[in-house]
Amino acid sequence: MSEICPNYFIDLDMAYVNFYLDKPFNEAKDKTALKQVIADCIKARKHYPKTILNSNPTALYLFFTPVKGMRLKIRTSIKVLPEHWDFNKGKYKSTASGSLELNSELENLSSSLKKKFIIYKESGESLATEDLKHFLQKFIDGDSNIKDVTLVRAKEIFLQKKEGLLTHGTLKEYRTIFKSLIDFEQKRKESLNFTSFNQSFFESYEKFLIEKKNSKQQKEGLLNDTIAKYTATLKTFLEWAFENGFHKNVSAFTKIKTRIKKRAKNEIVALTEEELMQLLHFDLSGNTRLEKVRDLFCFGCFTGQRFSDIMNFNALDFDGKKWNFIALKNKKRVIVPMSGFIANAIPIIEKYNSIFPVISNQKFNEYLKEIGELIPLDIPVRIIRFRGTQQLTFTKPKHEFMSSHMARRTFVTLSLEKGVPLTIVQKITQHADLRTLIKYEAHSTEALFNSFKNT
Repeated sequence: MSEICPNYFIDLDMAYVNFYLDKPFNEAKDKTALKQVIADCIKARKHYPKTILNSNPTALYLFFTPVKGMRLKIRTSIKVLPEHWDFNKGKYKSTASGSLELNSELENLSSSLKKKFIIYKESGESLATEDLKHFLQKFIDGDSNIKDVTLVRAKEIFLQKKEGLLTHGTLKEYRTIFKSLIDFEQKRKESLNFTSFNQSFFESYEKFLIEKKNSKQQKEGLLNDTIAKYTATLKTFLEWAFENGFHKNVSAFTKIKTRIKKRAKNEIVALTEEELMQLLHFDLSGNTRLEKVRDLFCFGCFTGQRFSDIMNFNALDFDGKKWNFIALKNKKRVIVPMSGFIANAIPIIEKYNSIFPVISNQKFNEYLKEIGELIPLDIPVRIIRFRGTQQLTFTKPKHEFMSSHMARRTFVTLSLEKGVPLTIVQKITQHADLRTLIKYEAHSTEALFNSFKNT
C-alpha cells in the first residue's frame, strides 16, 4: 500500500519537490481496517500509530513537479524507518534522532535539484517528459549531493545493514555509542562530521565520558572499562564507514592513541559451588516468577552459555547427551556435553519439557538480585574500579552483583577449579580470546591451591 498523506511541497520558481515513503504500512494488517485507521489519523491530523507501520526501514521517493501538470517520481538511496517519519509534513519527525541534520539534508537535496532545473530550463533544454526523466535520473545518479553521506546518515545506514547480522545486544551497544556522540555535540555546542575524528576528539570524548552523568543513578562519570568499550566500538564503526566509502579519514581509527585502557585483571564475581547448590535447591515453589529465573540462571551456571542462547534453546538441538547449536553472537557451532558437572542442567531441561520460559534480560537481572537477597547471598564483595585516574572501591553484598553474565563467569570459575583445561572450557564457552579465560585462573583461589596439592 502506498503512503497516504497530505502533500508537503517546497516551492521555488514553480518547481515542486516532495517526499513519500515506499510501503510504509504493515502489509499484514487487514486492508479495510488499515484504511480506516489511516483516514481517522488524517482527519484528526495525528501521527499514525506504530502498530500499523512497517517495522523495517523503507525507501524514500522523491516526487518532482518541474512544470504544471507533470509529476516525476524517482527512488533515492535514502531509507527511513516509518515511525520516524512525519507523514503530515513529509519530513523527519522532530523527535527522531538527528532530525535537524536529516531534514536539512532533504532541504538541500530539494534546493539543489531546483537550482539545477533552473539552469537546465534556461539553457533551452527540452521539457519533454522523457528528457526530464533523464535529467532527474542524471541528477540522482551523479550530479547531486545525495551521495555525500553525512555522519548521521552513515550511522542510520550502519544500523540498517547490521540488522539481522548483529545480535540485539550488540546493536544496542552501537546505539548507545551513537547517542553519546549526540550528547557530546550538545555539550560542546558543535556538529561532528567524519573529519572531526582525530586525536584531539578522542581525548575530549574520553574526558566527556569521565564527567558524563549517569541518568539512572545520578553519579558522575563512566568507569574506565566502559569508556574503553565506547572508544573501541566507535573505532569499529569508523573503520566500517571508511571501508564503505563514506569518508576518507583513515587516521580516525588507525592512528588514535586512547589514554583509557580496559583493565586486564578486573575482579571476577562468581558463585562458589556451595552457593550455586544452595540457590538450586532453595524452595521457590510459592513464587513461579522467581523460580523460573532461578532455574534459567542455574542452567547457565552449569552450561556456561550466553543468556541469548539460553533464551533460544530448542528441543531439536538436545539429544539427551549433548546440546548442539549455533551461537547467536558469533554464529559458531557449540557442543555442550551433558556429563559430569554439566549434567546438573538436564533436570532443568526436563522440568520445562525443553521449552524454557522467555524473559527480557533486564527483568531477568532484576528478579535475580531479588532471589539473591531472599536466600540470602550477602557475603560482602569488594571490587576496585577506575574513573580516569581516580581509584574507586565498591563493597556490596554478592547478590547485588548478580546478573545473567554471572552464570557464565560461575561456569568458567568452577570448571577451572575442577581441573578442566582452559582450551576445553574455551571450546564450550566460545570465548574468542584465550586471554579472557586466563584471568579466571588467577581469580580462582581453589584452583590455585589445587595446583600445588600434589607437588
